[in-house]
Amino acid sequence: MRISIGTIFFFTCLVFSISTVSAQEFTQVIRGKISDVDTGQPLIGASVQLLPSEIGTTTDTAGRYRLEGVPVGRYQLKVSYVGYQSVIIPEMYLTSAKEEVRDISLAEEASQLDAIVVRAPRSDIYTSSPTVKTLTVEETLRFPATFFDPARLVTTFAGVVQDNDQGNGISIRGNSPNSILWRLEGVDIVNPNHTPNAGTLSDRVTVNGGGVNILSAQLLSTSYFYTGAFPAEYGNALSGVMDMRLRPGNNQHYEFTGQAGLIGLELATEGPFSNDSEASYLVNYRYSFVGLLSLIGVNLGDEEITFQDLSFNLVFPGQKGSELTFFGMGGLSENNFYAERDSSQWEIRKDRYDIRFRSQMGALGLTYKTPVGNKGLWQAAAAFSGLTSTRLGDRLDNNYQPVRLEDDVYDQSKLSVHSFYQYKISPANRIRLGINATRHGYDILSQQNIGDTPVSGSGNGLLLQPYVNWQTKWSADLTTNIGLHYSNFTFNGSSAVEPRASLEWAVNPNNRWSISYGLHSQLQQPQLYFSSASDQNQDLALTKAHHLVLSYQRILSSGSRLSAELYYQSLFDVPVSRQPSSFSALNLLEGFIDEPLVDEGTGTNYGIELSLQRFVSKGFYYLLNATGYQSKYTGSDGIERNTRFNGNYIFNVTAGKEWQRITKKGKDRLLGINFRVAYIGGFRDTPIDEAASRAAGRTLYQNDLAFSIRQKAYFRTDLRFYLKRNKVNANRTLSLDIQNLTNAENEAFRYYDAQQNTVVVQHQLGIIPMLSYRVEF
Repeated sequence: MRISIGTIFFFTCLVFSISTVSAQEFTQVIRGKISDVDTGQPLIGASVQLLPSEIGTTTDTAGRYRLEGVPVGRYQLKVSYVGYQSVIIPEMYLTSAKEEVRDISLAEEASQLDAIVVRAPRSDIYTSSPTVKTLTVEETLRFPATFFDPARLVTTFAGVVQDNDQGNGISIRGNSPNSILWRLEGVDIVNPNHTPNAGTLSDRVTVNGGGVNILSAQLLSTSYFYTGAFPAEYGNALSGVMDMRLRPGNNQHYEFTGQAGLIGLELATEGPFSNDSEASYLVNYRYSFVGLLSLIGVNLGDEEITFQDLSFNLVFPGQKGSELTFFGMGGLSENNFYAERDSSQWEIRKDRYDIRFRSQMGALGLTYKTPVGNKGLWQAAAAFSGLTSTRLGDRLDNNYQPVRLEDDVYDQSKLSVHSFYQYKISPANRIRLGINATRHGYDILSQQNIGDTPVSGSGNGLLLQPYVNWQTKWSADLTTNIGLHYSNFTFNGSSAVEPRASLEWAVNPNNRWSISYGLHSQLQQPQLYFSSASDQNQDLALTKAHHLVLSYQRILSSGSRLSAELYYQSLFDVPVSRQPSSFSALNLLEGFIDEPLVDEGTGTNYGIELSLQRFVSKGFYYLLNATGYQSKYTGSDGIERNTRFNGNYIFNVTAGKEWQRITKKGKDRLLGINFRVAYIGGFRDTPIDEAASRAAGRTLYQNDLAFSIRQKAYFRTDLRFYLKRNKVNANRTLSLDIQNLTNAENEAFRYYDAQQNTVVVQHQLGIIPMLSYRVEF
C-alpha cells in the first residue's frame, strides 16, 4: 500500500485553508462543586481561582461555585480550603461551545501543605497509589493517532507497548495484554472493545484488546491507569488496571456534539431532564465504517469492517449529597473477508477463505453513593456485562464451493458488584472496607478442520474479593497505606491472600519518594480451563505475582515533572505443560491450547522507567520517556527464556504546540500541531519448522527454540494537525491524524503460508490518514 505525498499534502492544505467568518469576544462559564473526598460533604467557602488570570470566587452553602464571563482559552484551576490539601488542575481548555463543569474533592490534612498539581477530580487517588496515571479526555482529543481511545493513549506512557497497530491490546512491563483488568464505574467488565480479534495471528478473540474501545471519549471523565503494585481495592490483574469513569451530562443546559470523518459518524447529546431538576443525561451514538479509507488507498487487509455503539450515563442527585446513576454501553462489530472466485487471484492462504467474524458486547449498571454521618461515605456499584463473538472460516474447494473448516464461539459474561464503606477516623487516618463479587460465566467452542475440537466447554464461578485499606499520614511529608486483599474463585476453589502496602515521603514540595508492594493474582483465561485435552485444566490455581516499585518524582523549576520508577515482578503458579515443554501462559494472547497443564511455571519482569513531562503551558507541552526492561519465563522444561513481549527497550517522544490568535476582526482560532515518535525493541518470535509445516500444510514451530528470534525494532511516527474555531455558543474543530507518517514496515508475526509454500512475514499497518470534522454547540 502506498499513499502519495500529494495526498497527504492535500489533506494538510485542507486543514489550513478553512474559511472563517466574523466573530466576537467569546466567553464561557466554569462551575462545579467542591466536597470532602472522604464523606462527600460540601465544603463551604472554598476558594476557586483561575490561573493565570485573577478570576476567582468561593463556594456557597451547597459547596457550589460559578465563574462567569471567562474568556475562552487554556487555564489552570486552583482550589483551596483551610485544613485541606490544595490542588491545581492543569490543562483545562475552555471553548465557547460548552460549559466547563468540574466537581472536585479535597482531602483533609492535619497540617497545611503547598498545592499539588493533579489531573484527577479526587486528590486522594494519588495518596492511595503514588504511581497511578490519569487519563483525561482533553489528552485523548489532543494526542496524535489515539482515535479517541484511552487504551491507545496509554501507549505514550513509559513501560507500555501496543501489541499490534490494528488493535489496542497493551503489554505492560513485558506482560501479556491478557494480564490487565477493565473496569467501568468501579466494577469489573468484559472486554469493552470492538472487533476483539483485530491484529491477531490466528484471527481469534483476545480477552482484553480489539480494534477500538466501544466507549467514546465523549462520555469519559478522568480515568485511572495502574501499572503494578495496585491498591487493595483492585484484584484479578497482574500487569495493570484500566479504570474508566463516565462524566455526567450538563444538568443546566442542552449541549450537542457531532463528528464526521473517514471512519464514520458520531453524535452526542446531553442536558437536564427538566428545568427544575438537577438530574442529567448523556447519550452517544457512533456508526463507523472503513470503506472510505479503502477508496483512498489504505490497505486494511481487504476486510469489510464496520461497527456501531450506543452509550449513556444518567445521573440523579439525591438529598444530603447522595447520588444515583444508571449507565450502559453496547457495541456491534464485524469484519468479513470473501475470497475471489478466481484462483489466479489467490496469493496467500487467506485468499482462499470466506471468513465472517461477529462480535456483540453490552453492559448495564448502576451506582449509588451517600454520606454516612459526618465522617463516612458508602458507595455501591453493580453491572452486568457480556461478550459474544462468532467466527466462521470456509475454504473454497476447486469448484469454488465453501467447505466449513473453522467454527468458533466465545461467550463470556460478568455480573459484578462492588461496595465499600470509607470512614475518616481523623484528618490523618482513614479506613476503607469493601468487597468485589463477580460471577464469571463461560461458554466457548473452537472447531478447526474437520472433527478437531481443541476447546469446548461451559461453566461459571463466583470470584469473591473482600479488601481493607488503612491510610495514615504520619506527618506533612510521610504517608502510608496498609491493605489486604483476598481472592476466592468458587469455580475450582482456588484462592489467594494478597497483602498490599505503600509509603510516600515528600522530602520537600518538589521532591517525592515512594515505595509500593503488592501480591496480586488473576484467573486463567477461559481457553485454558476448557481445553479438550484434559478436564484437570479446570483445577488450575490463580496465577500470582509479587510487585515491588520504587518511585521518585521531582518538580523542576520550569514546571516540568521528572519521574523515575524501578520495578521488579516475580510471577508464579503460571500454567505450563504437564510434559517438559517451552509453553507458558505468560506468552498467550489468543488461540487455544490442546494439552494438559499444571500451574508450576514462573516468570520475572524488571526494569527502569524515566519520564519527563510538561503540561500545556504557553501553548507548548511534551511527554518524553525511556524504558529499559527484561521479561523472562521458565516452562516445564526448566529452561529460562525471553517472553514473547520482551522488547528490552521503549523510547517515546510526544510533543505539541498551539497558537491562539485573535484577528483584528475578533476571530478566535487555535491551531495545534502534535507529533509522537516511538522506537521500541522488537517482540520475540519462535522459529518455524518449514519442512514440517510444508508436510502438515500449516504452521509448525520449533518449540525447543521458543522466542529465540527477535523481530526488527519497531518505529512509528504519528502526526496530528487541528484547527479550532470558536463562534457564539459553538466550537468547530477540523483535524488530520496521520498514523505511521513514514510508512514504516513494522513486523507483526511470521507464519507458514500453504498457498505460497513458504514462511511469510506479516507486517503491521502502513500510513493511515484520518480526517475528521467536529462541531460542538
